[in-house]
Amino acid sequence: MAYVRMLATAGFFLNFVLPVISLPTISVIGAKFFDSDGNQFFIKGVVYQLSNSSPYDPLVDTVQCSRDATLMKSLGANTIRVYTVDSTSDHTGCMSVFEDAGIYVLIDLGDPTNSFNRADPKWTDALYDHYTAKIDAFAGFENTLGFFAGNEIINDRDRTSLAPYIKAIALDMKAYRDGMGYRTIPIGYAAADISSLRPALQNYLACGAESIDFFGQHDYSWCGDSSMAASGFNGLYANTSGYNIPIFVAETGCIDPQPRTFGDQVALFGNAMNDRFSGAIVYEWGLHENGYGLVSYAGGAMSGTPTPITGDFSNLKSRWSTLTPTGTPLPSYDIRTVTTTLGCPSSTASIWSVNGEVSLPTLGRAVVNTRSSSSSSRSSTASLTGLPKLSGVKSSATSSSTSPGISDDTSKALVDSSSNSGLSTGAIAGIAVGVVLLIVIAAVIAFLLWLRKKKRQPQVTLDLTPEGLEVGSPPPKHELDSNAILEKFSEQRSKPELPENHSTTFSDGTTQNTGSVPSTIRAFGGIEAFPSTQEADSKTRAAAELATVPATPTSDTATLTKSPTPITRRPVPDAVISASWANAPWHSSPLEESPNAQAAPLLSGTDEEDEMRRLDEEERLLDAKIAESERIRALKDEKAALQAKRAELISAREKGTKS
Repeated sequence: MAYVRMLATAGFFLNFVLPVISLPTISVIGAKFFDSDGNQFFIKGVVYQLSNSSPYDPLVDTVQCSRDATLMKSLGANTIRVYTVDSTSDHTGCMSVFEDAGIYVLIDLGDPTNSFNRADPKWTDALYDHYTAKIDAFAGFENTLGFFAGNEIINDRDRTSLAPYIKAIALDMKAYRDGMGYRTIPIGYAAADISSLRPALQNYLACGAESIDFFGQHDYSWCGDSSMAASGFNGLYANTSGYNIPIFVAETGCIDPQPRTFGDQVALFGNAMNDRFSGAIVYEWGLHENGYGLVSYAGGAMSGTPTPITGDFSNLKSRWSTLTPTGTPLPSYDIRTVTTTLGCPSSTASIWSVNGEVSLPTLGRAVVNTRSSSSSSRSSTASLTGLPKLSGVKSSATSSSTSPGISDDTSKALVDSSSNSGLSTGAIAGIAVGVVLLIVIAAVIAFLLWLRKKKRQPQVTLDLTPEGLEVGSPPPKHELDSNAILEKFSEQRSKPELPENHSTTFSDGTTQNTGSVPSTIRAFGGIEAFPSTQEADSKTRAAAELATVPATPTSDTATLTKSPTPITRRPVPDAVISASWANAPWHSSPLEESPNAQAAPLLSGTDEEDEMRRLDEEERLLDAKIAESERIRALKDEKAALQAKRAELISAREKGTKS
């Protein structure tokens, strides 16, 4: 249970340590949208305005946003467009909900009570403050896709003179955005569905030294089973040739006939148009009196659980699920293909009243950045000289200044795209801390498991007294005898292996004279029965160094030397023989300095007792050699049997070959 509680605690802390990985931010680069991972971004959006009452902000009710975001995600939407928001409200809950669903947000800066009045065209400080307050409210969210500086301000041919105001509003908002050090969030315009104003309006807003960041075109001309030619989409596409900023359909969705089939989505996201257009926004999410909704709510309250409209919702979902253009990855995007600078259209009688690039009625207000320096570090003007380092974007820039025809916003977007690629610095730091914490927790768990295992193992109590150490000593071997007297290797002489006329006493008490053992080594079938003196010496040295019991070097004869003065402790070998022998735990007595210690046998008592010990020692040596001889003889017999079998197999094979 202790381990379970510890793991639960670790998981609790990890919820705070590990950050939620945010959506990649969207930037404008050339004529396309790109996310901070370097992928081209296509808008699959819906208009999200649940009430027409003013003011109404659909991004303040987190519970309702959660209900709608879940269904939008199943639809395949990645963007919502919101007409009206209240800059004084808290939008954190809804923005987080939509971010978790992978949905970006486009915000209109104007609203029914505070917007540019085409009947009394004035760009005022009051409108400036109202618009910038909305930028302040949403600039901090990673899933803020962009802002519309105006919506259908020019709604007929007589209003074309208002075009410079649109550009001025966008220019002042971009200056405010950059002065405040915000991310380079795109700022554009949404144009009314008036075919006679194309392409003059879209070209004017993108021409000259100053341009908007994107252009949204409203278009409801594709109805039912229409076509590129019948709907006029072929002209819409043709007018965007060489266009230098992103363009998309900001409102679409003809409702005649019903249910809607959304054939225009096939054209916009398919090969017919997706090389120039960056997606579309379908009008609209909630069902109002006009009949354009994709979902409905019980009782017409525009709140609660959304219910998909039969036909419309499923048809759009089916379209979007099969339309997934990949576009051009940022490293492969050649920005030189974008027209350097669009020429501003000249005035035309009864169609376009603005003649060329005219002065703009901007307010020119100075921006006082009240944000921290760290948050505004990305607001510096960028150049295209370093473009090869920015996600591999191709550029023809040859100097440190901004390339001609590429706006400052495009340059900043390139820098933002590079700096925002992947995870943010805070996210990376949080992940690093989380990984370190996981490693520490794993180490603690491993240590506790080791302690638990160690406690379960039986503890053996060692008796380190001399008496205790004597008990359970390994049985003596002829090469590992602790009772024999060790001679220095340098003092050993060549001697016969066994004394002549040696007798062996067996367990039944009988004695047999083994006779004289020749000094030469006997061999059986070419295999030596006993090792040579040199081999015995080398083996004894190796055994003495590796054994835990003191080793006795074997010479031709194990001569025991009696000491006239018996000693009562174990002999100590010379350091040359084995340095580890003297460090054995049972040798607790201090080493004796007497030079006679090396030659003194371990003897005590009478001469008869000494003689008995000598005889016992010789008997053990003979038993060991006899056992070795028998082992060698058995090995020879086994080898002979194997050779006989091998001969039989060879003989049988030869007989089979002959037959």
